Amino acid sequence: MRSARTGHPLSRRLPTTVLALCLSATAWAQLPTQASPYVDREIQGLTPEADDEGPAPNYDTTGWPRYLRLETRASTSPFDSEGSAWLGFGGYGQIETPNHGAISFDGQYAPRSGGGTFTLRQRGLPMGDGWIGNHELGVINALAPDITRLPSRVFVPSAYLRGVGGEWINADKGLQLQLGSGEPGRLGVLPETRFDATGGRRHTAGLQWRQAGDATSGLRAGWSMAVQHESARDVRDLANSSGARFDADASRLTLRHDDADLRWQAQWLTSQRTDKSRSTQGGWFDAEWGNGAWAHGSGFYRLDDGLSWAGQPMASDLEGVYLRSRYTQRRWSVDGSLDLLRSVSGRSSGGYYANANARWRLSGTDSVGGGLALRQLGDRDWNTYLDWRSANDWGPTGLRLELEGGERRPDVLRLLHDQDWQVSNDWSLSTTLGLARYGRDPSSGTGDGTQVSGALNMNVPLGSRAGVRGSLQMEQGPGSQRRESLNLGANWRIDTHWSLEGSWVWSSGRTSQAFTLDPLAPPITIDNTLSNRAFYVALRYELEAGSRSVPLGGRAADGGGRIDGVVFFDENRNGRQEANETGVPNATVYLDNRYAVRTDSQGRFSFPFVATGQRAVTLRGDSLPLPWNVVGDGSTAADVPLRGTVQLSLPVQRAE
Repeated sequence: MRSARTGHPLSRRLPTTVLALCLSATAWAQLPTQASPYVDREIQGLTPEADDEGPAPNYDTTGWPRYLRLETRASTSPFDSEGSAWLGFGGYGQIETPNHGAISFDGQYAPRSGGGTFTLRQRGLPMGDGWIGNHELGVINALAPDITRLPSRVFVPSAYLRGVGGEWINADKGLQLQLGSGEPGRLGVLPETRFDATGGRRHTAGLQWRQAGDATSGLRAGWSMAVQHESARDVRDLANSSGARFDADASRLTLRHDDADLRWQAQWLTSQRTDKSRSTQGGWFDAEWGNGAWAHGSGFYRLDDGLSWAGQPMASDLEGVYLRSRYTQRRWSVDGSLDLLRSVSGRSSGGYYANANARWRLSGTDSVGGGLALRQLGDRDWNTYLDWRSANDWGPTGLRLELEGGERRPDVLRLLHDQDWQVSNDWSLSTTLGLARYGRDPSSGTGDGTQVSGALNMNVPLGSRAGVRGSLQMEQGPGSQRRESLNLGANWRIDTHWSLEGSWVWSSGRTSQAFTLDPLAPPITIDNTLSNRAFYVALRYELEAGSRSVPLGGRAADGGGRIDGVVFFDENRNGRQEANETGVPNATVYLDNRYAVRTDSQGRFSFPFVATGQRAVTLRGDSLPLPWNVVGDGSTAADVPLRGTVQLSLPVQRAE
């Protein structure tokens, strides 16, 4: 842990932070009065329903719509054997202005270490002549043109920066300009949300042009082109134990064409490092076509040995071609892909990577599915599964059989049962039971045995203002391998503004190593140490004010609702969060591409006051840990009801 000391990077940012907060406070105090708010009117002849929570509290309808959340929390570090407590502070606020766009901030601070995060955002700033500006200050994601963020066979990493970024968009001209600069680092979650700087500087620049025309699948029909450059100075090689520093530059050119029948995108990347004797290049091409029930994709790639994005590791030393297809109709869905690839340097012989999945809906309540993935590149690895899903009187049920193995890892046979139990009174209860048989590890000659696992997750409301939740996971592996974890939490809405939330976490043992078959996905690094005991308590204050005639993303006379959600690691790729699937911390979620929030340590997020109707909630892939990525384009439609709450579960999946 870092100790607090004079000259900490946070203290060097205090003048900028204090100035930004003072400007926000001044704007808050001088908010103008707006038109009369939206008022429900009684339909003649009908008696309105009684309000279960009593009379509505006084609501300040003057000024621009705004929201503020402040919290004080105490917690212990999960890996601190002494169990000492940390005190932390956090805040989030947003305000909608008519002439300066939507302004929001989120920040965390821990006095004990002097660490924390702070981000100030301004989105949708009118600049005249059709230009709109989006600006960010603090801990941000490195910017990239929109078309480079679209799903592709090749992943290009992005960095967290402590700095400043801006983009300027002119939709009529199809132009997008981006600039960003900052110190790279990593985001930590426990016992505090903090930014751990790794030193050096990264500067980014991007330019995108889209041909004017009608939108097709969210994109303009016709041509698009983007240029991106990133420069790294005195950065650390995190993949090298010596931590040597170097300078690096990388540039990317992207060309795309969209129409109703065919969409293709070509990218070319070049990168140089001062500690390498030569520059490296990479190029890849992705195409999609099809209509009706059929959809197809194909492409090719060539990635030099040692290729990186300005020093950030990515897939390299590979060249190949791929083909994928998907067929979907009312009862059947089938998809599959095949890569034929080889090493560019000749380090290994050629090989392939193939996967296929199928699902058949037997009836309105039952479906069966299966899948297979194979990789032959240097050595051979495989996995396969069969599953059955049913909706019955008990609730949704799932039964899954998995088999996996390889030349350098043990064979595994695993049987899993998932159950979402049908419970009443807004309760939720889900369980996962597993039984696995592990073969002998070829590399160590050990590990032969049986593993039993189980997980339980539940939420119990205690009236309209309180609730408790809990999750329990247990795993007994071959020999003395054992893992347990328990997470208990409670929340209490004290009144309109104040709430209390707490949790207690205990775990012991070691995680099991996850494997990625996809040769183009980066390797997974897992810290297997899990033994810890920690608690978390937060006292939260929330203030919502301003004219309800203009909720977030709305217009005059609109009512509003709320969006709550969770981003989770979808281990079994079924789109539902099972009891044993955890949340994704520090993921950035956007509402209508204007309002941004970051998920907490359990992957949760919320937009407290949103205009009714169809809203778009988008998860950005650049804020996810590789090799996890968004599903599809990362966008989910939410139909927000008046005075209601929409619950969203956003899965992220690993290529297999």
